[in-house]
Amino acid sequence: MSEGYTEALQKAFDIALMQFGVANSIVVALENINAPTNTATPYLAGFILPAPVEDADLYFTDRRSGIYQVDVHYASHLGSAPINKMIDLLNAAFKPSTELVRGVICAEITNLSPYRDWE
Repeated sequence: MSEGYTEALQKAFDIALMQFGVANSIVVALENINAPTNTATPYLAGFILPAPVEDADLYFTDRRSGIYQVDVHYASHLGSAPINKMIDLLNAAFKPSTELVRGVICAEITNLSPYRDWE
């Protein structure tokens, strides 16, 4: 059975995030897979949040959009410095116009939006 578009999109981003994690020596937890339970272990968590699909045009192509969210987790006693450094590294690796290809899909990153939740 071949991959559907949603699965291919998620895998394209997940694989890129896993490669980023290896290159930057940080654990990556994909959606519902391998989230560390020890709060002393820094890690990134990737999630895909798809938006509604736009109808096909005359050339029979669908346009899909959404958000690939990456949560940055560090122990609270470390402060904001390691989080800021990791966000800068993520922004450099996944800058706008970056294209990720998997099978028949080509995903383009159009913007970045660092968001902080200080709860």
